[in-house]
Amino acid sequence: MVIGLVAPSSGFAANYGPEAEQGFELALAAAKEQAGGASIKLVKVDEDVLDSSQTLERVKKVVESDGADIVVGPIFGSNQQAVSAYLTQAGVPMFTMLGGDETLAGENSAFIWPGADTLTAGPLGTYAAEELGYDTIATLAPDYAYGKNAIQGATDAFEAAGGSVAQQQWVPLGTTDMLQYATALDKDVDALVMWLVPADAAAFVREYRNLEIKVPLLMFQGVFDPTYQEIGGDLIGEIGLNEYNHLLDNDANAEFTSAYEDEYGDVPNQTTAFAYAVANIIITALNDNDGDTSVEALRGALDGQELDTVIGAASYDVDGVAASGRTVVKSVKGDDGRFEWEPVKTYENIGH
Repeated sequence: MVIGLVAPSSGFAANYGPEAEQGFELALAAAKEQAGGASIKLVKVDEDVLDSSQTLERVKKVVESDGADIVVGPIFGSNQQAVSAYLTQAGVPMFTMLGGDETLAGENSAFIWPGADTLTAGPLGTYAAEELGYDTIATLAPDYAYGKNAIQGATDAFEAAGGSVAQQQWVPLGTTDMLQYATALDKDVDALVMWLVPADAAAFVREYRNLEIKVPLLMFQGVFDPTYQEIGGDLIGEIGLNEYNHLLDNDANAEFTSAYEDEYGDVPNQTTAFAYAVANIIITALNDNDGDTSVEALRGALDGQELDTVIGAASYDVDGVAASGRTVVKSVKGDDGRFEWEPVKTYENIGH
């Protein structure tokens, strides 16, 4: 059995690939590289973040030349859209690791983890209005499918709770100049809801602090390690929303973080954790259905099953869309000098 792992290992988002490999390989090692009575071979594919046609060609190769039975990834929404029709036609399941548009599931072949993009950041909007008492927000996010969908979840929830959105800024992928967006921010809003890939988020926060802007940040996903450890001093006290956090208190996360620390001597980040989670979900489904890799068999094995994952209880619906927990967090500096996203409040069953 062959699984193709599609994630960037070159370009500006090159960290995603190696981090996803770590998580997937930890799960495979624990399962002795087997599921459903068959051995598993992992084939790694470099996702081209800026050229979806290149990603599609590489996905075709891993299916047609390497014989991939299941594809995990791509990471970026534009590439997920680009490969979905091909994988659906080929009957190859596509498991996302860091979100996805729910239209890729259902009649198509995707399984969306940890939930539909348009819902996943909703609790951040709810918390901003109901717990923090904010009336107006601005937003900042990448100008592509995932960025727009994630921000929509937060703004829809914020408006449903009585708030209003005063400004939205969209950053083209590959943009390096973040000063223009910090300068253009509407300073009269109560908070800025933002999500950017870690390197871009770090660049924006530095410009933000240099300009001494006082508008609070509400950071979907916070900032992943190791970038967070570089800029954490500029984020103390800011609020975020995590899909994953290594401080989450559940048995699956404790087992995972211990295994990761033993292997790599550090704490894991979200990409690694979710690759590990998805690998275990696939292994569970294959063990339950005697190794049948078809979309129908995997959907049947997972539909309604309560899964113990690194973010707690989760489940997939009949269409292959997951629901799971989201945790509001606060940026703090621990006694050991590490910057952490300290859990504040968890919202359960978010995603479909």
